[in-house]
Amino acid sequence: MCAITYEPMTALTNTQGLSRIETVSIVGIACFAVVLLLALGSYMLSLMQQGNDANALNTAQGVAAVEAAGGCLVSGCSGGNDAAHRKHLQPDGANVAYYAKGANTLIADPPAGYNEGDTLVVDGKEQHVERGIMIIEATARDGQAVCAWVAAPERG
Repeated sequence: MCAITYEPMTALTNTQGLSRIETVSIVGIACFAVVLLLALGSYMLSLMQQGNDANALNTAQGVAAVEAAGGCLVSGCSGGNDAAHRKHLQPDGANVAYYAKGANTLIADPPAGYNEGDTLVVDGKEQHVERGIMIIEATARDGQAVCAWVAAPERG
């Protein structure tokens, strides 16, 4: 038989504090942890911004579907043959309006760009764009509304 002997561990005592290598290691690990947290925070922020833009497009689609049922996409427009209604009609008869993100409504004049993320789905393709240069355009034909990201007109 094999006999196992038990020897108690001696207490680790060092009255001189941390050595240089221990101090450098602690500082290095702390710096690495800070950089890692910053990188993860930046990544999560970009995901949140893309989600906000996708939600804005979905909301615009819902608002456009409701407004298209009323005859004109622009809120408060009576439709018909008046000059204000003709302002947001295209020559082919399509009704065009722009989503006002903060007000959750459709307006006749294009606002300033408001995309938060730098990756958008435009014409069915994921594209990288600058932040704050794109707006959502709603187009209605035959009672069917379609929303898409388009470039905002430049402001002078």
